[in-house]
Amino acid sequence: MTTNPITQQADRLAAITPLLACPSCGGRLKSLSPTFLGCVSCERKYPVRAGVPILLPESMSEPGVGTVSADDPVSRHPYSPAALEIIANHRDGWVLDLGAGGKLQRWDNVIQIDIFRYPMTDVVATADRLPFRDNTFKAVISQAVFEHLQYPEWAAAEIRRVLQPGGVAKIDTAFLQPEHGYPHHFYNATETGLRHWFRDFDIRWSGVEAYQHPKWSLTWFLGVYLDRLEAAEASTLRATTLEQLLGALDRSGRGLSEPGDAPILAALDSLPAHVIRSLAAGVSVNLVNPVKEHHSTSEISVDDGHRVQLQGVDDVRKLIAAREEIASLHDELKVMQEQHVIAMDRTRYLNRYYPGHSSVEHLVLPRWRPFGALASMRKVLPHRTWFKLRHALMRMQPRPFIAPGLPGALPAPFVSVIVEPEDSLALISTFFSLVRQTYTGWELILIETSRQSDAIRQAIDDLSSLDERVHIVSGISDPARRLQQAEKCAQGEYCMNVPDGTTLAFDAIRHFVTLARDRPGVTFIGADLVQGDPESAPLMRCYNSVEAAVACRDEGLPPLFTLVRHPLRPSQGGELREALRTQEADSVALIPKVLFRHVGKPFTLNN
Repeated sequence: MTTNPITQQADRLAAITPLLACPSCGGRLKSLSPTFLGCVSCERKYPVRAGVPILLPESMSEPGVGTVSADDPVSRHPYSPAALEIIANHRDGWVLDLGAGGKLQRWDNVIQIDIFRYPMTDVVATADRLPFRDNTFKAVISQAVFEHLQYPEWAAAEIRRVLQPGGVAKIDTAFLQPEHGYPHHFYNATETGLRHWFRDFDIRWSGVEAYQHPKWSLTWFLGVYLDRLEAAEASTLRATTLEQLLGALDRSGRGLSEPGDAPILAALDSLPAHVIRSLAAGVSVNLVNPVKEHHSTSEISVDDGHRVQLQGVDDVRKLIAAREEIASLHDELKVMQEQHVIAMDRTRYLNRYYPGHSSVEHLVLPRWRPFGALASMRKVLPHRTWFKLRHALMRMQPRPFIAPGLPGALPAPFVSVIVEPEDSLALISTFFSLVRQTYTGWELILIETSRQSDAIRQAIDDLSSLDERVHIVSGISDPARRLQQAEKCAQGEYCMNVPDGTTLAFDAIRHFVTLARDRPGVTFIGADLVQGDPESAPLMRCYNSVEAAVACRDEGLPPLFTLVRHPLRPSQGGELREALRTQEADSVALIPKVLFRHVGKPFTLNN
């Protein structure tokens, strides 16, 4: 089947706007401007980004932009034959693709929604609060989505609301599949469970499609299992026949293992502990019942001790949303407090070195004469001679400013942070976000270039004199060689390259250390970030991806916002790509927390 031509995004939005409803109150939405929709009832405003309305509940933050590879059929969610038939049979009406993912085509009568904004996404929304008017669609399709929904029964109720009487729905979901998906995989449903979720519908058929045959589960499980083992153990299992494998497991279960079973059982048991959960036969939980309060089961206690009567699903939804909003506000408050501390540290620094001035770009300062003399010497002296002279002068200088929290004895660096500064104030913010880390085992390597202003060079010199964990790499004109030299000088277990102006959450390095100590074999560690330019667009959470790491490594750069075990040179990019291709759990790890913040001029990041 060929797709219809892709319509212009503005025309697409105009066509679907009459179908939309406010996710907060259900009121009609209207266009306020090219970048905003507004509710005519509650007057809430919703942003429109690149022609895509962001229609999420009040308590839910915008997850961000999603990207897909043309070679990745899973993230593209290609339509099944049954889904294509439904689309073809309902050309005269609207079809909803719930959780469409990163499809590379668009059908004029299909509205694609997802929690992430992919290139072909029509609406960003959540499945348990669909932003559409009642009886909008003639058909609904959802493929490999319900296992990732926190509230699948609410999503089923929403599908029933937006589907016209007599409309059809086709739902595919996971049963025997490893844990997968980012950021959550909540449920694997049996056929009975799936029918229970949709018990209010007239179920015409349920069962197993050809593409859901057990052979595909077997392929997935065995593939993941073998990929996660060390080479020797994986080779042992590959050489084992199915009869030998089943026999060894059967005898082990009855306590009658034979000597020849030992290598097979040892290979099976060598699965890393952190991978077991994704393939486990079951999961368990131990609980303690807290002290009971005497109240109705339809009541709950809020923070101030008052009782609240719950009247139904909407009240439960509001309660959960309120709790999520409180947690979100706590996170925002923590970020604001950290940014305030960094701003105060930066102010103390500027007041000490540049009194009466708001920016280090102003060099008409009390320090102008000695700095001017040093700048002149720098221009005429050879690089090696200049650095020897500068380090000698640094040792002679007193340190009137003490970096906050700097201990007397520093541990060996866990991570070497590499920055090529382009802005003095941004560099100072990065420095103080490191100084404030709860784990002090870091070093900052600053790359000095000829195109940097005198103010940046002065800031680099100042910071290296304030903190012995700051080192300078200079005298190399080629950008690739500068980065290689910085990596060569790094003393940390891991290296990390970040753009100018990046700040780290104060507990970021502690998170990295904890993960690395728990998983000694991990080579690449990433985390999410918040990015944006407040002057042109709101801040947005970006989910770090391995594709971005590959793109940077292919260009001869360390992956942005990714810790790389040291030493790993750009010429070894194949190691990264191979680890990502096979998804080796011991090689790549992502922490699903916002540990980086980049505010200011946007940079290139493919995630």
